[in-house]
Amino acid sequence: MEFIKKFAKEISVFGLVLVVFLGLFIYRQATYATYKTVKASVVEKAIKNKDDMILVVGPSSDSTVSSYQSVLTEFATKNRKYTISYLDKSSSYLSKTFKIDAATPCTLIIKDGKVKAHKSGALQYYYLLDFIKENA
Repeated sequence: MEFIKKFAKEISVFGLVLVVFLGLFIYRQATYATYKTVKASVVEKAIKNKDDMILVVGPSSDSTVSSYQSVLTEFATKNRKYTISYLDKSSSYLSKTFKIDAATPCTLIIKDGKVKAHKSGALQYYYLLDFIKENA
């Protein structure tokens, strides 16, 4: 009988810990969002299919791109109706694929498979918000 009481007590403590961790996981899922990292083939397929997308292109090894990624995460968390895709490529990819001469990171608004607007450089949160709202 003592064994059953001890076992039930351990199960209840384990259950409580499980509920707390599950609650924290659900809270994180509900309050945190991020951009989506894609491959070049996905971008090229979207262009071929004439899809709309918000794309950020830049090499992850660049410190400017690294700091811009935190802005992208903040934007994705606060503006869930927009999906930002990130492509880890250099500026030569921009000139070859999109026929634009821009520095990285470059934020592109693609409508019907064509670049509607683009901005070079890392944008601050409110500049990014205004740029996307004006062009998306």
